[in-house]
Amino acid sequence: MAKTNKFAFGCYCFYLCSMDKHIIIVEILSTGINYVDDALARGYQPVVVEATYPGTAEEQEQFKESQRIARESLSEGIPIIRAGQDYDALLEEVRAYAPVAVVAGSEFGVEIATHLASDLGLPGNPWSIIGKMTRKDEMQQALADHGVRSIRGRVIHSEAEAEAFYKELDTTHTVIKRARSAATLGVHLCEGYEETMDAVRKELALSAEDESVGDILMQERIIGKEYIVNTVSCAGRHRLVSMWAYDKIQMNGSNIYNYAESVNRLGIGHSALVRYAYDVLDAIGLQYGPVHGEYMVDEKGPVLIEVNCRPMGAGLERHFVEKVFGEHETDCALDAYLNPSKFDLDRILPYRPLRKGVIKIFILPDDVNLDSAPVLQMVQQLPSFYGAMFDRIGRDSFLPRTRDLETAGGTAYLVHDDEAVVMEDCAFLHRLEMQYPQLLFNQFKPLMPKKEVSRHPIEVLMKVVWCFGSTLVFSDRAVSAEGAVVVSSHELKDAYDSYENAILDLSLPETFADVESLIEQIFVFLGKVRTRGRVLVPESTYCHMPYGATGMEILLHAKGFRIEAPIAGKGNMILASAS
Repeated sequence: MAKTNKFAFGCYCFYLCSMDKHIIIVEILSTGINYVDDALARGYQPVVVEATYPGTAEEQEQFKESQRIARESLSEGIPIIRAGQDYDALLEEVRAYAPVAVVAGSEFGVEIATHLASDLGLPGNPWSIIGKMTRKDEMQQALADHGVRSIRGRVIHSEAEAEAFYKELDTTHTVIKRARSAATLGVHLCEGYEETMDAVRKELALSAEDESVGDILMQERIIGKEYIVNTVSCAGRHRLVSMWAYDKIQMNGSNIYNYAESVNRLGIGHSALVRYAYDVLDAIGLQYGPVHGEYMVDEKGPVLIEVNCRPMGAGLERHFVEKVFGEHETDCALDAYLNPSKFDLDRILPYRPLRKGVIKIFILPDDVNLDSAPVLQMVQQLPSFYGAMFDRIGRDSFLPRTRDLETAGGTAYLVHDDEAVVMEDCAFLHRLEMQYPQLLFNQFKPLMPKKEVSRHPIEVLMKVVWCFGSTLVFSDRAVSAEGAVVVSSHELKDAYDSYENAILDLSLPETFADVESLIEQIFVFLGKVRTRGRVLVPESTYCHMPYGATGMEILLHAKGFRIEAPIAGKGNMILASAS
């Protein structure tokens, strides 16, 4: 009995000790979920606060679904508080945990986290500057007030005000956006008076219908190179954590994100950008935590687009970020709150990313009635592939053409020691999405080839390319061949994994009915070929593929095969070898 009581007392003491070591995380959507593991790794108990979203009914439902997915990813035993309209009740519920820090995991948590930290007397940014932290008009005004370069802009309430300010700006390049919004929601990049006024009318109408849209801001548009500068601050001392450079393309009436690449070496002008970013933080009055800053650099130098007082989004897993930069933002942020001495030591270390990283944002050039998603198979073959996120696949059967981040097809995360490999893989994916989109997001309905292509006996195909040694044939016809192993789709997975020769012999319409499944099987088949082994694809197979021979060669390239010169007089076929 005494032993049991002693054990119970020890557990109780441990529980009380843990109660004194809580970190409140307001919203864990996207990258903010990394705070959970970071807190646990330091011996702190994370407590998640779920915020509300002041959007339309449809937007609120989508937000709640995102919260549900994030909630289900949490390990058992992590407390969750659902914030309502009663802030005082939330404050008391959080106070009961005696937290040592309150952090914002996403844009939707910035206001609540700042308010809680201020009222609880914890390290954080002053509640008095919340407007400068969250409103695009106020943050630009703060820069102007401190003599830091800013973008000219004005909140407009009518078409007449917009017309008057358009004349005052004296430029054809404008931006119409919401004073408060996340990502690219409600952003219009306009060229000329008509486009500007059309965007003004649209956003003013939405604002009149739904008060959650809020104020509408008109700004001059800066044309230049866009960068991300991610920083962390501790008591007003700032440090650079990571830098990315955006690549965008003009299409579908918008300036669309193509990819973001890590800046691994500071080039000419980059140090000026970082110094400017520090000036921005000081002008706004930011003291603590991470800032995801977006900047444009033109012939005049850097200028702020907006600051986001939370970790960078894009659903960045901490392992991916660490592979690129050697550290990740949320962990660095906790140093600012919990270990200022370590923060100061890290602040003077040189900026030395470890590997090249790219965040590839998939573009849909046209509307897609999605039949299958070969992109899920394609990206996994690339040598720089780390991971991917395709939230809309399986949720939406209709994917509208890409106009902004909200209508992107998905995201792939690429990282490699060799920068050239990463950029080559990124360029390959971009070429596919623009020229061969059916190999990524498929609405292809298989058709019979324009001409009849007869299937040769497998023995004939083997003789054409002198198949000596072990030979694997992946076929959708019930045949056998002397000197070869013929397998069906059901037998392919368990086949031997080191063949010297391989023949792809597929032609039945039902084989090509599901392009995603077919491509998955082709990649499994190609994985059975040993280094320097050969693959033969006859015309009777590749003629049924999306984009024919080109489509087949794209799959071979994705798997790392080398396309070989055809053999004269041996018919239409594709030859390739495993590198």
